[in-house]
Amino acid sequence: MPRMMVARVYPHEGHTASPLENMMMGIHLRRYRFARDWLRRHLDGRPARILDIACGSGFGSEILSELGTVLGVDIDEEAIAYARGRYAQERVSFVVGDANDQAFLASLGTFDAVVTSATMEHVANAENFLRWIRQALRPNGACVACFPSAITMDWAAPHHKRDLSIAAAGELFARCGLRVLERYHETHRLRLSQIKAEFRTNSTLPVPPLWNWISYYLRHPHHFAIRLWQISPLGKGILFGDQDYLLVPQATAP
Repeated sequence: MPRMMVARVYPHEGHTASPLENMMMGIHLRRYRFARDWLRRHLDGRPARILDIACGSGFGSEILSELGTVLGVDIDEEAIAYARGRYAQERVSFVVGDANDQAFLASLGTFDAVVTSATMEHVANAENFLRWIRQALRPNGACVACFPSAITMDWAAPHHKRDLSIAAAGELFARCGLRVLERYHETHRLRLSQIKAEFRTNSTLPVPPLWNWISYYLRHPHHFAIRLWQISPLGKGILFGDQDYLLVPQATAP
């Protein structure tokens, strides 16, 4: 199997010496365990139908299956094929689908819980996506949404469509008829030397061409200033990403 890209995690394919890959592995596993534990409390132990959208290789769907039946959805056919071979069972199934396709989303039905990890920064229209989630949630249902709240588009472009601050996310959720019950926050750091080593050895990293970086920083000079501070002794290394876990239950009518 090729080495893991940032957006794909295969926990059972063995560990590497890469700090980036090991960090991403830990982030994704903690997300799903956090979602499982919080939803168990929120759902009060009742059997649930759960959607894991942008499920990747499917390991998170297996974690969530402790709460009920889980449908895992991802646009990547290769990832879904792996998920079916590794994690499909009586309570876990997988389908290929596009989170940008409103007709496909509508065909999925309703759920007691939706878990969406590292999706909002990728979809073409985050507001349409969240409005659909609200409509898909059953009464007393909840959504666990995970996304980076740090600057990412300078290194992740063109894979990310947007960066969301905590304030911007709150406004977005409110517009979509959703409210935040709880927030979980993590900060992750890698030294510049570790980032350089990863670039040299991992050709699957989605690193944009130099011109993309220059163009981005010319349009966002304050982001360039932030990055310079982060790699300075005061910044103590590279701030790889702040992850915020926003617990978003169905609210009153939007």
